[in-house]
Amino acid sequence: MPTYQHLLAAIALDEHGEGVALRAKALAAAFAARLSIVHVVEYIPLETGEALMAAPPDLASQLQRQAELRLKDLCERHGLGDAQLRVASGGVAAEIHRAARELGADLIVVGHHPRHGLSALFSHTEEDVVQRARCDVLAVCLSTG
Repeated sequence: MPTYQHLLAAIALDEHGEGVALRAKALAAAFAARLSIVHVVEYIPLETGEALMAAPPDLASQLQRQAELRLKDLCERHGLGDAQLRVASGGVAAEIHRAARELGADLIVVGHHPRHGLSALFSHTEEDVVQRARCDVLAVCLSTG
């Protein structure tokens, strides 16, 4: 069985995302593979009272720039300078799939929060990534307990 050549870590810009990035870094080193990291600024509609509208372009670009700076900082702090970085805007799962396809990733690394009770009934990004991926997916358990 061939080893992985290009890993894509899909991360949030928080402590859980750092854990996913570090796990992906270790895997990339073990496989001598390239590492790309993607963070998605999720499309969030604004409620104006009568209708939903998209965030103004200046707000969207500001959120994009902030995410790029935070992602660069995270990578510098954790020695991920060789990773290819990408910040995308839109639906999280769709943008992860797009990045994997465009970059030619053969393993996607995502975080997974175990769900219990009512929250287990709702769709979650990591499940969507696993269901629709065209390559292998590693779901890193993010439980705190």
